[in-house]
Amino acid sequence: MRLGCTVYRAESEAELDELADKLDCYGLSALVAPKTLETFSEDQAASYGEKARSLGIVIGEAGFWENLLTGDLELRQSRIERLRRVMRLADIMGCRSTNTMVGTKHPSDRPLFPHAYNFTRECRGEFRDIVLRVLDGLELKNSKYGIEPWYTNFFYQPEDIKAFIDDVGHPLFGVHMDQANMISHASFYNTRDMIHRTFALLEEHVVSVHIKDIGWQGDHFGLRWNEVFIGDGTMDLEEYVRFISRLGPDITVYCEHFADEGEYAINFARLHQVARKAGKSFLPLGTPVSDNRRIHAG
Repeated sequence: MRLGCTVYRAESEAELDELADKLDCYGLSALVAPKTLETFSEDQAASYGEKARSLGIVIGEAGFWENLLTGDLELRQSRIERLRRVMRLADIMGCRSTNTMVGTKHPSDRPLFPHAYNFTRECRGEFRDIVLRVLDGLELKNSKYGIEPWYTNFFYQPEDIKAFIDDVGHPLFGVHMDQANMISHASFYNTRDMIHRTFALLEEHVVSVHIKDIGWQGDHFGLRWNEVFIGDGTMDLEEYVRFISRLGPDITVYCEHFADEGEYAINFARLHQVARKAGKSFLPLGTPVSDNRRIHAG
């Protein structure tokens, strides 16, 4: 496993060297792709990926976080074309996945916003068509397309995610795993069972992983779950790490959403401790990077 976080980025090849000491300090060897990847040339992407591998860094995910369910069909097509460009460049870079959300029909065009349509059979069919348009004709050797689960759409519980992946039926399509995003009332106090259900159904389809812990804020009127420091919430993190470790030595595992480096440092330290308790470890910087055949094994 390779630990990283979503805020440490090198926007250019030169910045990889500058960032290496920080990664080494915290026992990290994974990065996310540059935010500006869409503007890279193919040669720049290839050179960046080669430099990262030479340092023992795995680029695990590129993100495209715009709303693909927009009702503006011209805008939707533009976003699909841009996403396909990012995916091609991610593949050239050796980045293991490019990830999106399902999106929303909410008029705000903000992809995480809830809307009744997001849970319908029609939405599943429409988004299946979008996924197949994204993947049509792409020949990716190193990378896959993953969707991140989220509770404001149908791509949320493991059974529904598996059914959708099967319905798409494309070898380059899978799930960008985040178990915390899949917690429901039924699983909040039994995340171990949720983890077992999820990996029994989805293990071969996981392209990258986020790891976080969740607490229930009881003094808020209505349901409110907050992301908390690793170990302060409900997630059975040792079990999660045990299952993640089965995904291969270069599977990337990312922390996210903390305010500053100090908070990330606390969580990195706690995750290394969790891994040791689980009998596992995160690979240090400089560990040679294997090829990406594992992600195409499914």
